[in-house]
Amino acid sequence: MDTTMLIKTNKALKQKAQKLAKEMGLPLGTLVNNYLRDFIVERKATFYAPTLNKKTQRIIDAARKEYKAGKVSGPFYSAEAMIKHLNS
Repeated sequence: MDTTMLIKTNKALKQKAQKLAKEMGLPLGTLVNNYLRDFIVERKATFYAPTLNKKTQRIIDAARKEYKAGKVSGPFYSAEAMIKHLNS
């Protein structure tokens, strides 16, 4: 027996998913049902991290480079010690 499930999702996300499903010749409901079946069988949910924008990626890359070069600050045992270091 089928039932209806109402969920809230981002409008643009739904529209993109519907468009892609249609291009693949699948109803969106079939994809959702497949995900739910996998969730039950595997007993796990998989989440993917979003792609970082260029600015964030540059900041992370710079921080990694500083870390590898040994330019590490801290540890700080109080907020005051950290603020003093940042202002120096």
